[in-house]
Amino acid sequence: MMQISEVLAHKGRVTHSIDATASLREAASLLLEKNIGAVICTDRTGGIVGMLSERDIARAFARLGSDMITMAVSDAMSRDVIACAGNDSVVDMLEIMTETRCRHIPVIKEGELLGLVSIGDLVKAQRQP
Repeated sequence: MMQISEVLAHKGRVTHSIDATASLREAASLLLEKNIGAVICTDRTGGIVGMLSERDIARAFARLGSDMITMAVSDAMSRDVIACAGNDSVVDMLEIMTETRCRHIPVIKEGELLGLVSIGDLVKAQRQP
């Protein structure tokens, strides 16, 4: 059974993060610049405090209209971050992602961020021989 560590070995370990005090405008610019769908939100010490996705930004816009661009990332991010380990199976993580409607999961080992996997990464990995 394929493990998350194999997915990271293939796709790479590059992650992008943003301080939770940054504005949604800054976050949206980062997502656009890096062509990514979500970003890890950190506190001043670099600890993970949430995740911000395109969906979170769209929800903030639906609530506040264009005023949301000055809103802090911390006011729109998802705080309940589901994480996984490198030795977790792709099948198990796909099941968790489906159940929780989560599309991006950080990969952690002993408190250190190893990478980030998306549901697309995991589906693609299952299709490879």
